[in-house]
Amino acid sequence: MTFSLSSALFLLFLALSTSAHKAQIKKLPGLDFNPTFRHYSGFFQVSPTHFLHYWFVESQSDPATDPLLFWFNGGPGCSSLDGLLNEMGPYVVNKDGKTLRKNDYAWNHLANVIYIEAPAGVGFSYATDGNTTTNDFQTAQENYEAVKAFFKEFSEFRNHSTFIMGEATEAFTSLR
Repeated sequence: MTFSLSSALFLLFLALSTSAHKAQIKKLPGLDFNPTFRHYSGFFQVSPTHFLHYWFVESQSDPATDPLLFWFNGGPGCSSLDGLLNEMGPYVVNKDGKTLRKNDYAWNHLANVIYIEAPAGVGFSYATDGNTTTNDFQTAQENYEAVKAFFKEFSEFRNHSTFIMGEATEAFTSLR
């Protein structure tokens, strides 16, 4: 996926403009409709120096009972925001690179979906020491830590049917 400069700035603005409580997104620039669901963005600390960025969209149907799906894009090195903004997320980036439209085929019509950018160095995920060298085992371990951190932050989802999915390399490391 190719992002324009305006798309990158848009996403950076999003990451910096969330409220403190569970990083709920209150306003999404470029969105011309009011979502019927809550969505969140933030970071999970998965090691002493690695922080994985996530974007969580609650189900548009029944968030309290609908299943929970963790999504990891592949590559290696492809941001899970590609899945969110170009594939199965609730909105898609328009050709102008500045605005979003509703995705009628969004998976969050029937599920709560959390998109995690992994490993550190991909998308907005980062390493405080600058070292983003990784391997499959470390990526799998840090993905697991992100899942645990999600359930700590969003404990109301602990008893939901849960599925872990990914594409390409992340399909492998998310199941390790």
